[in-house]
Amino acid sequence: MHWFNKLILTIAVMAFSAISSAKTAPTLDMKDPYALIHNVAELTFERFRAERHLIDQNPDHLKLIVEQELMPYINYKYALAKILGKNYRKLTKVQKQRFTEIFYDYLIVNYANIFTLYDQQTVIYGQSKEFGTKKTVAVKVKIIDTNRPPISIAFKLRKGAKSGNWKAYDMAAEGVSMVASKQAEFDALIRKKGIDYVIDYVEKKSKDSVELKVVN
Repeated sequence: MHWFNKLILTIAVMAFSAISSAKTAPTLDMKDPYALIHNVAELTFERFRAERHLIDQNPDHLKLIVEQELMPYINYKYALAKILGKNYRKLTKVQKQRFTEIFYDYLIVNYANIFTLYDQQTVIYGQSKEFGTKKTVAVKVKIIDTNRPPISIAFKLRKGAKSGNWKAYDMAAEGVSMVASKQAEFDALIRKKGIDYVIDYVEKKSKDSVELKVVN
């Protein structure tokens, strides 16, 4: 398995969710980014263990878990804007609406595939820090796996201007940013084939099925 995929494994371990459904989910503290990461991650482990048999029977069940539990804590619109950069401002209203909707589904598939690498690793949470009037923070955690060296992760969260709630928009594994990686990928495709091609490409990938993987 490529080293970056091993690093991405940690994102699954810390994926933000674990309640039975979005409609009945208990209210989590979204005013404190450190508490949010800790609480949702702990709930994730419980949900994952409880539904392992369903995942084994149908890996696409991970999509349901991600949509119900992870996506409420992801600022996917802001993430897309960061990834596209100046290209985001060039989108027409129709393109922006379509790309945003597709990107939501695209993230679900990506996170669901990441979940397939989860194997109950140990998580050590970084110490909470005073965030005061900050608009963005990085919450650090460390993943302990007996089969490989510890991996450091920084979850980047942004505070909503109106709601005051914190949501994640990026994750950096050993300094490798997911937003930066996707930005490089999309930029190259846009330069070569244009924005409409990229939107179609993301839409196609958003319909992929989940396949269970074996961690070596």
